[in-house]
Amino acid sequence: MPAIKETIITKSGAIFERMIFARDRKVGEVRRAKTEPTLEAVERVNQRNSLRTLQIKVQNNFEAGDHWLVLSYEGEEPSKAEAKKEIKRFLDKLRRKRKAVGQEFKWIMVTEYQNKRIHHHLLLNNVGDFDELFGLWGNGLIRNTPLDDSGDWRQLCEYMHKETAKTFRDIDSPSRLRYSCSRNLVMPAVYREEIPAADIFDEPSAEKGYYIVADSVFRGENPFTGRPYVEYVMLPIDKPRKRYNKRERAKFRNERYDKWLRVHADRQLEIDYPF
Repeated sequence: MPAIKETIITKSGAIFERMIFARDRKVGEVRRAKTEPTLEAVERVNQRNSLRTLQIKVQNNFEAGDHWLVLSYEGEEPSKAEAKKEIKRFLDKLRRKRKAVGQEFKWIMVTEYQNKRIHHHLLLNNVGDFDELFGLWGNGLIRNTPLDDSGDWRQLCEYMHKETAKTFRDIDSPSRLRYSCSRNLVMPAVYREEIPAADIFDEPSAEKGYYIVADSVFRGENPFTGRPYVEYVMLPIDKPRKRYNKRERAKFRNERYDKWLRVHADRQLEIDYPF
């Protein structure tokens, strides 16, 4: 049975890859009996897929220097409903302000409240208007930790995802989603190529100029088909973010992207665009 390697190249330089068995069966091959996965198994897969999607969104839409904000409340703690209104009011005001001057507005937000005072975590693209955020918020303190220049912000995503996984299904949760985000976040294309099935069981190898992040390698099993899969993340060995300015960094990224396409063109099966 053939296997497929899915490759997602993000603008930060991180590459997400997954190797899975193809759905198609050969002529005369007996279809494997369906299994009834447990709710726990399905939930684990959903959790992991949701986290991976969040990581791809962050790696593809944000960059070093963008704001990682904590928005807190002074005085009497608001209810969950009141906090939901306040953060919506803040985002609406910031959206209108940036739109008026033609500035991009990208964000991802989670609200924490379980066993702690309610507050919001907001990942926001940096356009040089940080000082104005205090006046727009007006409910308390804002703490900012800019994204570092490592180009790997997966742990930040794990933190956001872990906190909301405990509460997003609560009836009175400020958001019934694992996280909220702006609609203009771009998901990169998914490139698929056929590979030998044995590659799934071998140790994955990195593309030239990249290394595989050790803690990103995950081997799992599809709860419906019982077939194994493996996924991992690659990062560039060099770190262009520390060497180039913004324009040069974009040029370097585009050259790396074009080079990858040239190398894999002869093996390309299809490209899935997220629209």
